[in-house]
Amino acid sequence: MKKVFLAAVMVLAMVSCAFCEIEDVYAGKGMVSSAHELASRAGVEILQKGGNAVDAAIATYLALNVVEFNASGIGGGGFMVIRSAKTGEVIELDYREMAPSSATKDMYSTEYSKKAHESFEGGKSIGVPGAVMGMFTALEKYGTMKFADVAAPAIKLAEEGFTLAPMQNGIITDEYDKLTRYNRECAFIVDGLPLEAGATLKQPELAKTFRLLAEKGPSAFYGGEIGQAVVEAVNATGGKMSIDDLRAYKMEERVPVKGTYRGYTIYSTPPASSGGTHIVQLLNIMENFDVKALGHNTAKYLHTLSEAMKQAFADRQKYMADTAFAPDVPLSGLTSKAYAKTIAEKISPEKSANEVLPGNPGEFVSYNAGDVQERISTSSFSVVDAEGNIVASTNTVNYFMGSGVIVPGYGFVLNDEMDDFAQNPDSVNAPEPGKRPLSSMSPTIVIDPEGKPFMTLGAAGAMRIITAVTQIIINVVDFGMTMDEAIEQPRIFNSASNGKANKLMIEQGISDEVVKALAEMGHETDVQPFTGYFGTAQGIMFDHANNRMNGGADSRRLGVPVGF
Repeated sequence: MKKVFLAAVMVLAMVSCAFCEIEDVYAGKGMVSSAHELASRAGVEILQKGGNAVDAAIATYLALNVVEFNASGIGGGGFMVIRSAKTGEVIELDYREMAPSSATKDMYSTEYSKKAHESFEGGKSIGVPGAVMGMFTALEKYGTMKFADVAAPAIKLAEEGFTLAPMQNGIITDEYDKLTRYNRECAFIVDGLPLEAGATLKQPELAKTFRLLAEKGPSAFYGGEIGQAVVEAVNATGGKMSIDDLRAYKMEERVPVKGTYRGYTIYSTPPASSGGTHIVQLLNIMENFDVKALGHNTAKYLHTLSEAMKQAFADRQKYMADTAFAPDVPLSGLTSKAYAKTIAEKISPEKSANEVLPGNPGEFVSYNAGDVQERISTSSFSVVDAEGNIVASTNTVNYFMGSGVIVPGYGFVLNDEMDDFAQNPDSVNAPEPGKRPLSSMSPTIVIDPEGKPFMTLGAAGAMRIITAVTQIIINVVDFGMTMDEAIEQPRIFNSASNGKANKLMIEQGISDEVVKALAEMGHETDVQPFTGYFGTAQGIMFDHANNRMNGGADSRRLGVPVGF
């Protein structure tokens, strides 16, 4: 069962579910929903001290580095979508990792490289981290507090420690070989064994790193002593990175992808993330169907959604990449309602398509300025402050424990984001110096038809992020669910690659009768346990009628919403 921190005005609503306990949290002044209770508390602590949503977001992010060390942190990168309550403006910060100058398109194409797992283990898998630049930029441009202030809760957690959960012990155990291959010692391995569940995990080196960043700013990372330690760790474990690669890192502020679904406006991530574009595409396709009449998680609904997913991922494979290197990505075509209508018209109501070729969204590209434009790792959180400012942020080191390389003396895990590039050197998403690997991260903000904030959410789970966020939005908009109720529903995932449909993955909790009916429609089905494979989500909804917020967090992880 999820633990929930109850502040004075919080109300807890609980509804039973076959595989979980739905726990909707309500609060009136501010809320943080993240993948760990202690991180959510850290963000709320900053809100209660007068910080805004951005201040609280950075506090949450840093605390997640401590308590969810396996999934995100300063050795990685991510995306942040911010909405100003005062102006209604929505912006996106892209601090995705970048390939070092040593990258080549064919660097992972050999059989040796594949057998040696060079794209996702050790130094050659590590991209230049963007998290530190993203945090400092967000604070300086949109926050109100100093880094030292927002880092204080995380520093305390790292120094005093916290109790390791069984799930976290399981992750360390699963990644034991990788961790011991690249590190002589680390906080997660004690006397040669994984730290036990129930033990106190202290990370004094990480606390020291946060204090150094507070004292010297981002230059300590991008050219200073922390950066030098990063370079040495990368190169000692088979990579090739220079201090100039760190100095050359650039964070980008972008215009979010924008779309609509049944009158609700969707803001999400543009490339180098594919997430926002394909969420809008999926919702555009589903808007052509009477989803409510089809019924929640019925065979007809899931079949239609599965067919839409296959087309979206076929398009993703062909077209999506870092637009700085692939300027012809047809973003406005992919998010066009006219293009979505052509896809919807091809979906058979009774039969699954086995051949799924990319469409031609280029025919629907608009050049009007201002037009719409595998893993269970990663961590997502949402923040709302008393003024109504909103932050949705998704961050990662890619696989759990990233590359397996922990920076000696500084205590943080380095990413293995180079694995998000294609191994095929002819792919639009092949590695190149300074290029950002394609992502599925999709922190999303939804505005209601009256122009009021409606929902902020995001998820972890590689490509399942896209499908998880889409299904949660549909659960709320079409089926009228509360935030946690929408998050906790069993989900599906389907995709297509190289012209062929993949298996329809079905989460436990969807009835046997529905699974049988989907198989009879021609789907190759595969039922999987109720786990993080299908994405783990956190979100906050606005209940304007009662002047409060409604938070939910995924029981597939250790997620907990905290409010006051």
